[in-house]
Amino acid sequence: MTGKAARLIFWLGTLVSAAIFLWMTYDFHLQTPKYTHTDKLTEEVVAGKKVWHKYNCNDCHTILGFGGYYAPDMTKAIYRLGDNNIASIVQHPEVMYKNSFRKMPQLGITEPETRQLIAFLRWTSEIENRKWPPQDEKFVEAYKLRESQPQKLDKVHLVLQACGGCHTFEHQGRNVGGDLTAIANRITYDRQTLINYIINPQSVRPGVTMPPQDVSLQTAGVIADFVLSLRSTKEVKQ
Repeated sequence: MTGKAARLIFWLGTLVSAAIFLWMTYDFHLQTPKYTHTDKLTEEVVAGKKVWHKYNCNDCHTILGFGGYYAPDMTKAIYRLGDNNIASIVQHPEVMYKNSFRKMPQLGITEPETRQLIAFLRWTSEIENRKWPPQDEKFVEAYKLRESQPQKLDKVHLVLQACGGCHTFEHQGRNVGGDLTAIANRITYDRQTLINYIINPQSVRPGVTMPPQDVSLQTAGVIADFVLSLRSTKEVKQ
């Protein structure tokens, strides 16, 4: 190869690489509003991001691929836990994780800060990031099915999204609130009482640590039917 040919290849390769880089940078900024929903960046979302940094949540949690790996990834946490469960965990971790191997320090996050943090996590969960993290995609799919077609929920969907954030069933879910089969055989609630308990636990059992669940009356009925079906020997009152 002559020196002239080598210089030609060098400059041609450099110019092509630079053109590709500039185009990708331009396209990235062009697509960002569409995939990140910047039109939903409200003052509450921005305040929630500041709360996230104020309490150094990244020390233990990962979000959008950045942060520690001691605690669960929070990128799609809204789909996995729901608003009320996140609020209860953030404000009362010593109660929510009392019987769990997983622990979280009491950070003193106020109620307004909790609402802002949830708004930030909800905005983050809606970012189109090519289904990352992949382990939470099943929660996203189950959440959308629960909202649109609760009558079609099967036990896997129920456990994974509506109950799996705190309860286990057939070795799935998180063992924070106990196994659903054991609970079904322990409680004496009839169907309506169980529905009331799911929607507002305090109305049935004052002082219980379970937070109200973000589910419709119809979905609560589907969940109640499922839990009661797990009873092995006790009579189910109608």
